[in-house]
Amino acid sequence: MRKLMVSLSIIIVLVILQIVFYTIILKKPTSTWGASIKEASASMPGDDLSEEYQSTRAITINAPLAKTWVWLNQFGADRSGFFSYYFIEQLLGYQSRAQNIVEPKFPDLVVGDLIRGSINPSKSIIIYEFEVMATKHENYIVAKNWGTFLLRPINDLQTRLIIRTHRPDSDNLVEGAFDYYLAEGLHFIMERATLMGFKARVEAGAGPVFDNTKDKLWFFGIVGSAFAIAFLIFMMRGIGAIIIPTVLSTGWTFILLILDPVPINSLMLLALVFGLLIYNIYTSKTRNAQIERD
Repeated sequence: MRKLMVSLSIIIVLVILQIVFYTIILKKPTSTWGASIKEASASMPGDDLSEEYQSTRAITINAPLAKTWVWLNQFGADRSGFFSYYFIEQLLGYQSRAQNIVEPKFPDLVVGDLIRGSINPSKSIIIYEFEVMATKHENYIVAKNWGTFLLRPINDLQTRLIIRTHRPDSDNLVEGAFDYYLAEGLHFIMERATLMGFKARVEAGAGPVFDNTKDKLWFFGIVGSAFAIAFLIFMMRGIGAIIIPTVLSTGWTFILLILDPVPINSLMLLALVFGLLIYNIYTSKTRNAQIERD
């Protein structure tokens, strides 16, 4: 029982350490992912809808402005989804329009339209919808409770997509702390996927839904590594049960938020942790056998 309580205490401390690591070191680079200093500091339409914004992220799309604008208007569960981790959205109860082919067939969003988070909100963990508050053709869409999607042409063949996310209003201290220390990181993971998925779809044009096997492998590596690190804490003894999981959990956070979300990164960490688990089991058995012989 004492070992269980000690292990649980170590896990809690490690979680707190990773939150501190994210807040102090990783929060800024994740909140400006892909955006230049100029883009992150520039004023944007919709800034007046929130007292402050939590992030400005961007990506370069190798497609002309007009084509990119058409695809930007496909956002929404009842349109073409969010070009993100659809399998994670499904796990959380968010359903998008069933489709085998994604094509830009929906008209431009106008003020008052809703960018829907799910076509069946009753099954969603948290119901969210984003009302279009302002829009300018081939320039920007401002969505309440999310932020601003702005397109800026680089040249005739390239366009920048800049997403500025507003900080949610909350008078509740607990909700505010959750949003600041945890929800923003989770939102970054999904919004980064949206930017990358949107870029891939615009550049590829209409076609079948992309194979998400690589995304699932990356996610499996991330989740599997987290559980394996926790299990390692229960298996190890002494100072090693603190130092090694601390190093591994810090690497886990870095892989989750900083490195590209590709399978090789998360699966290598998973393999490393499993290797340590096997080694620890082997040494434990060897040590116990030695004790029995003595």
